[in-house]
Amino acid sequence: MKLNELMHGIKFDGKVDSRNISSIVHDSRKVKANSLFIVIEGKKNDGYSYINEALKKGATAIVANGRQVENIAVPVMHVYNTRIAMSKIASNFYGNPSEKMKITGITGTNGKTSTCILASYILNKNNVLSGSLGTLGFSTPSGLISTGFTTPESIDLHQMLSTLSSGGINNAVMEISSHAIGYHRSKDVDVDIAVFTNLSPEHLDYHKNINQYFNTKKKLFSSLKKTGTSIINIDDKYANKIIDSTNSSIITYSIEQNADVCILSHDLSIYGSKCNISIFGHEYELKTSLIGKFNLYNILAAISICTQYNIPNEKIISSINNFKNIPGRMEILKGERGGFAIVDYAHTPDAYYKILSTIKTIIDKHIILVFGCGGERDKMKRPEMGKIADTLADFMVITSDNPRSEDLKEINKQIISGINSHNYIVEDDRSTAISKAIDMMTEDHILVVLGKGCDEYQIINNNTIKHSDLNIIRKSIYAF
Repeated sequence: MKLNELMHGIKFDGKVDSRNISSIVHDSRKVKANSLFIVIEGKKNDGYSYINEALKKGATAIVANGRQVENIAVPVMHVYNTRIAMSKIASNFYGNPSEKMKITGITGTNGKTSTCILASYILNKNNVLSGSLGTLGFSTPSGLISTGFTTPESIDLHQMLSTLSSGGINNAVMEISSHAIGYHRSKDVDVDIAVFTNLSPEHLDYHKNINQYFNTKKKLFSSLKKTGTSIINIDDKYANKIIDSTNSSIITYSIEQNADVCILSHDLSIYGSKCNISIFGHEYELKTSLIGKFNLYNILAAISICTQYNIPNEKIISSINNFKNIPGRMEILKGERGGFAIVDYAHTPDAYYKILSTIKTIIDKHIILVFGCGGERDKMKRPEMGKIADTLADFMVITSDNPRSEDLKEINKQIISGINSHNYIVEDDRSTAISKAIDMMTEDHILVVLGKGCDEYQIINNNTIKHSDLNIIRKSIYAF
């Protein structure tokens, strides 16, 4: 694409010409001949430090944020915010793919991944070809690619949407995290359907307080076009504020009250859930292998999304009845001796409470819980997670969960500060912690391992090492 075309719709200082740009990058390691290098000021690294490296590798244009750039022989375009500019540049470069597609964006503290995967499954089962983007990766009807982000950076995001569109897939269901909104990754994605699942404290190291966190999420709905649709969990206390913020049409879902899509009655067990559902006044019986009340919310959100694709309600319900599980989300492993293990990605106090209280309700067994807290993230939630674990679990094995560069002993100390009992041990090595928990199990116990889900790695001392909760449990399945 020509540089002057690439900068269309972007306010900048500097001169551009019609030179050809073959790629756009913000990581100097990915620069090649005729790249446009976009300078991003990151948490740890400043893109300005890599301008010379980018030029040596063949960058032929630079987008910067106003700071002086010395002795550069290629065009330099200065913008107010390079992340905002990068989003628009990415959309331009890939031909504005989201404008040609029907995009569903899901935001909320919990439930984004499950809703995203479930909705995409229903769509594809009913011949509405759809891709998905989220924590589990970039999924097309032909496969899954890991991305490492809930919502990828804008360049990667528009490339993925372009890949779908070029392949004749004109629908995408994607998670939109608060970081994605705050860092403008999704700014130039033309969202048609926006979904609000719930809100509880998370990422307050980034957002500073719950109101700022909420206001960031709210932008997805306040910026939605009038022809768009907002799908809202009206059981959440922030629902009315979301509704008041948008000019789009509204679809509501609920378990606790009357709504467009709601649960009339339900029966929950360790083997799945049965419920009667009302979809715009029409009643249906649903039987699913998904467990817990919180999964009923995810199901309602997915149903609400799929009603916007003209799929008959009966076929939506039938698809859910045939759906097996979401990897690493309340995933059940049954041991050869009849014991159960449950693995989930939960990493917030609210998710801990919902999962552990659900398990206590649906199965009469003592809970052995393995968990930890991530390093360099939301330190204030660690005592709260310890308190919830202490209240709802019968025994705890406190361990590592992506400590990153933070001292694991300090992380665990903060978790323990919320625990009043002595019903715990500390085992720094996560693999060993899971093995010890399995050794403790009798027929009266259920093992719950939280925090990693289906992840196949840990980050310790900023090194990524192989680790899988699921694989460790599967290897010991004969033992419980």
